[in-house]
This record gives sequence, C-alpha cells and structure tokens, in this order.
Amino acid sequence: MDILEQKQIKILLVEDNPGEAFLLEEKLSHATQNQFDLTHVPRLAKAVNCLQQQIFDIILLDLSLPDSQGLETFLSLEKIVPNLPIVLLTGSKDESLALEAVRKGAQDYLIKEQTTTDVLIRSINYAIERMHHLEKIYRSEERLQKVNQELEQRVKNRTYELERQNQQLKKLFLIATTDKVTGIANRYRLEDFLEREWSNGIRNKISISIIMIDIDRFKLYNDTYGHLQGDRCLRQVAQTIDRTIKRPKDLVARYGGEEFIVVLPHCNLAGAVVVAHNICSQVKALNIVHASSDISDRITISLGVASAIPTIDSQASSLVKAADQSLYSAKQRGRDRIEMYQNQP
Repeated sequence: MDILEQKQIKILLVEDNPGEAFLLEEKLSHATQNQFDLTHVPRLAKAVNCLQQQIFDIILLDLSLPDSQGLETFLSLEKIVPNLPIVLLTGSKDESLALEAVRKGAQDYLIKEQTTTDVLIRSINYAIERMHHLEKIYRSEERLQKVNQELEQRVKNRTYELERQNQQLKKLFLIATTDKVTGIANRYRLEDFLEREWSNGIRNKISISIIMIDIDRFKLYNDTYGHLQGDRCLRQVAQTIDRTIKRPKDLVARYGGEEFIVVLPHCNLAGAVVVAHNICSQVKALNIVHASSDISDRITISLGVASAIPTIDSQASSLVKAADQSLYSAKQRGRDRIEMYQNQP
C-alpha cells in the first residue's frame, strides 16, 4: 500500500489571510482518497513553535507573512526542517520569487488564484512522494557504503548482491528525478546533469547549448480547457520535445509550469538552432487546438537559444540565464518564434 494511503496527512498551513486559509481548508475537505489534518497558523514564529511541538507531513507556506517576507520565509523553515516537504503559496506577481525558492529546495509552488482542489491535492501528494523517494535514496546510499566495506573481505561472494542494489538505487533515483505530470526529467535531474556536463565542458573545452521553451498563452489554455486537459497538453508537448532530441547524451527537463529546458552538450549555437526549429515543427504537427490564443488557433511555443564554451571562471547558471533572456525576447517580439543569445555569457 502507498505511504500516502496508510495514514492521515498532517499539514501545517502558514497563511496570514484568514479568507485564503478558509478556502484551502474547504478544498482539502473535498478530498476523497486522502484524509487531511490541517493546522493553521498566521505567522512564521507560530509555525516554528508548532514544528517544535508536533510532527507534520508537509508545510503549505505563504511567502508574505507579518513577521517574515520573501525568500527568507522559506529559508527559515527549510533550515529548521530540511527533510520536510514545503509547498509555496503565492500570488501570480510573486511567481519568479516562488521559482527561486523551488530552485533552493521547495518541492512546488501554487498560485493561489489558479489552484483548484485537484491541483492542490496533487501537489501535496507529489511533494510528499518525492521526499519519500529521496529518503529511500539516502538510506540506500548508506546501505551501499556499508556493503562496499564488507566487499573488501568478500568480493566474490557479494558481487551479485552489489549489482542488484546498484540497480535498485538507479531505479529509485529515476523515480525521484522524473516529473510526474510529463514523464520527462525534473529540476533535480537537470541540475545534476548540467553540473556534470559543465565540468566536462571545462575539462575538454567543448561547447554546451541550452534551449528554453515556453508554451504560448498556456494560462489561457488552462482557463479555457481546464487543468486536466492542460496537464495532457503539457505531457504531449514534453514527450514530443523528448522524442525530437535524438542524441542519448542530451537532456530534456521540465523547468517549471509550462517551461521546458533542453541541454545539448558538445553542440554549438548553429546546431542548437537547428534542433530548436525541429522542435517547433514537431510541436506544431501535434495540431493541438487553442481557440483562445491570440497567437494561433493551435498550440505554439516560444524558444530562446544560448551557447557557450564553459571556463573555470564561468557557471552553468549564466548560460541558463542567457537562454532565459532569449526566451523573453521571443515573447516580447510576438511569440511563436526562436531567438538567439548572441554574446557568450
């Protein structure tokens, strides 16, 4: 039986707006497959006090509180309970701040005015599930270290067992680093992959390219067709991008919301632009109807491309930022297009 079905899920809701807290509690009360025990506090200090006295499965956290604002709100709680999943509650204006918190360890973020009961419950379940899988990985790594010590004395007798455990560890890692909605890599695998390829680029002086992709007018698509159809659209686009990337050493990951990122090791800007055009063609070939878009009556995407040869003084984040700037430029110039970052970041 799944861990989420074995017990009641204890939630600490940190939200200073009573109306928002009431709406969230109402949404959770409509859950059919899970039972939720909600504790609501309006301030960060009270949240810290609760965490010292009770055990919770997850925290729903508003970043703007009377006694704490912005990213520090998340970092304060994450320092106290580093192994407890935190899902952020934010307004649409603070989405970039929420994305930064996710990059620093938050499991997910929800835009309050866009959060339905299904989205809320799914986010809670996935956040707990991901943390559960990561804990399994850490335990498996500890067991593996112990087995390796024993193998120094009994290598021949334990070889088969070691291989079996290594396969199990890889499987757990794959589960924990796969985006549940789209089936492609998530942000955790992206960061690990990009760090390794950046180091390889420094050693071998080879270029790395990144393509940032955004589904045009996706919020309107969700508003028009609903979040279930929205998830289906995300999955179709993600899988199409993944199939379009031919080389095994490349990676396609969900970056956040309706944004995707493609990492192309040993690929220059010209090669990355060719890949970007192929992605555009394949996504248009899906022919997904988007009647409320002012861009086209079918789903379209905007793409930003950047390339660099890593150096010892540079960071992978600078290349991601360059691709993001190119994507922003594509949006500003009308969307449904590809823009390139011309200067090496």
